[in-house]
Amino acid sequence: MSSRGDGGYAFALCLTHDIDRVYKTPQNYLFDSLSQRDPRHLAGLVSAKNPYWQFERIMALESMLGVRSAFYVLDERRLADRPKREWATLSGWSRYSGRYDVTDPQLAATLESLENGGWEVGLQGSFTSPRDPARLRYEKERIEDATGRPVRGNRQHYLNLARPETWDHHREIGLDYDASLADPHSLDFQYGHELRRPFDDEFVVFPWTIMDQTTMESAGTMSGIRDNCERILKEVCNETGVLVLDWHQRTFYDPDFPGWGGTYRWLIERALEMGAWVGPPRTFYDATSQPDGTVVETLETLSARERAESDAHTDPTGYRDRAPDSNGHRGRTAGETPLQTRSSESPTNAGDLPDR
Repeated sequence: MSSRGDGGYAFALCLTHDIDRVYKTPQNYLFDSLSQRDPRHLAGLVSAKNPYWQFERIMALESMLGVRSAFYVLDERRLADRPKREWATLSGWSRYSGRYDVTDPQLAATLESLENGGWEVGLQGSFTSPRDPARLRYEKERIEDATGRPVRGNRQHYLNLARPETWDHHREIGLDYDASLADPHSLDFQYGHELRRPFDDEFVVFPWTIMDQTTMESAGTMSGIRDNCERILKEVCNETGVLVLDWHQRTFYDPDFPGWGGTYRWLIERALEMGAWVGPPRTFYDATSQPDGTVVETLETLSARERAESDAHTDPTGYRDRAPDSNGHRGRTAGETPLQTRSSESPTNAGDLPDR
């Protein structure tokens, strides 16, 4: 739906998830036990559950809301493969320990299911890759082998960019876009609201991403967090711009990240109420005229495309079939009323949040 009189979208909200870890490691359990002074956290060491495997929960939530997102896969080097001097450092353990194998059959099957269901699977360039095009290409090809689909978008791990060198490497290995412009300490836009083209060609950089941790630490109460989110949404709406959300998939595990999944849901529902187009960056990119299409023009294209596909799925009684469009996006058509849902209706339990 849209709040605009011309029936178009008011702004764009692109949804993304960085997959840093898919398993909660012994180090994570030990850290929780020490930081919270609660030895009960150590019970997870012998549990068969994997609390960071939240893919199905996210898919269920987004399906219920009628949207899709992108998942960026990290093929990080392992600590054992790094110089020995890093083995005894906190940064070394944080960056390289407890990582996953992108060729793991369970993960590969999940990534394939995501692509088949209309989600996007992209690359999360490893920490040491910004100046290493050979490494970026290797990581991209490993993910493509796992999914059987081309990888077209990226976000650098830890937002580690060498501008514009890294973007040139992205373009060289065949990526269409990057979504690494963000500040881990601020929500405020720093690079405008329009798509950026560092080489004046078809390679696109999305102008701003707000991250889960930055958002959740922006205020001391849930109402304060939502006020900050409302301010950011209103700004991008007033500018008819594009904003990207980055919510790591593990943060949908409520015991470790209380309220994070619910805030993600609230942001989507609020954006839809405000008339936003909501979906993955790849779908937005594909609707953008190259090499100089603007956000406004892209929103017009997406709105016209969705109206045409809505008409194609309207029966003689006027009922609109909610079939996915050609890109797997299930956004609302321009005349629809936004879905108002409560957590009791959701299999994800990522619904309304009390102030904390």
